[in-house]
Parts: sequence; C-alpha cells; structure tokens
Amino acid sequence: MTRLASLAAFLLVLAGCGGGGEDGSPEASGTTTTTQATTTTRSTPNEQFGYIRSVSTAGPSATLAFDEAEFLTGEEAQRAAEEDGVVKPGEPVPNDYYIRNPDKSTQTLPIATDAKITARRCSLCRNGQPGNLEDFLASFMKTGQTYADPYRGAEAQYWLTIEDGTVVAIDEQYVP
Repeated sequence: MTRLASLAAFLLVLAGCGGGGEDGSPEASGTTTTTQATTTTRSTPNEQFGYIRSVSTAGPSATLAFDEAEFLTGEEAQRAAEEDGVVKPGEPVPNDYYIRNPDKSTQTLPIATDAKITARRCSLCRNGQPGNLEDFLASFMKTGQTYADPYRGAEAQYWLTIEDGTVVAIDEQYVP
C-alpha cells in the first residue's frame, strides 16, 4: 500500500509543477510545449476526356470503366489526325475536331454519390440542363440513344472531373 501512496504523492507533485506564471503558461516553468497541426489536403480536381465504357452499381458505391482519350481541335487536331494517318496532309480534319485514342484500356473509378451530371459542352443534351446520377447510370443499360434522349449512356463522350481518385462531375461532350 505504501508504494501506491508514494506513486500518488509523486503524481500530485508532478501535476503541481509546470506553469508557475500567473496564467499557468509552460514558459514560466522553463518548459516548452510543441503542438503539431494536421491538415487535410485535397488533390486539385483533374479533368479528363474519354469514353465511359460501362458502369456498375453493385457494391458500396457506383463505379465506371473509363477509357481516357484526347479531344483535339484546330491545328492540334489537324496535326494529330495527319500523324495518325486519318487524313492526308493538307486535307482538313472533319468538323475541326479529332479524338485520339490509341489505347483502349480502361480504369475503374468510383463515382461520388453527389457527382454533378452536366451538359455544359452539349446544348442538345437535356437542353443543356443538369441531370441526376440515378438516371445517368440507368442510361448505360440501354443502347442506341440519340440527342433526343435525355441521357446517351455509352453512345457519348464525357469529361470527368476526378478529385482524390473519385469522379465528382461528369459533363457530356457534343460531337456532330
């Protein structure tokens, strides 16, 4: 029992040491306290163009299989189309755009439950109005959609905004 009493007395003396100043600050006793702040850093959102080859709603969150490509316009499109042998040198690229996609592999990405579905680059899609994730995902279970349909599923090309590895926004690209 005397060991327990000695330990208790030692802890009381130790607790009494420290801030001898009026405000109890550690500087008054000659000790220094260091604190380390923890910050959460989010990655800068990254926008990528490509094809959504499929979606899955199985599991804890919806995912999509994304095939990244390049959407090129103007001189860049012309140069790339000539390099790829799609047009002859000097022959104009159709509609002043070219989609370069030499690698058809996909990556599976989770979709945020509050992902924004937009048509900023496609005024014909839902008259440019935002959509909702549930109907967007359901559109991948159909085929043959046109611009008359509110969602075109795998028939369209998209710009994904990816933040911390998760799709937070999907915008449909109009192509003639």
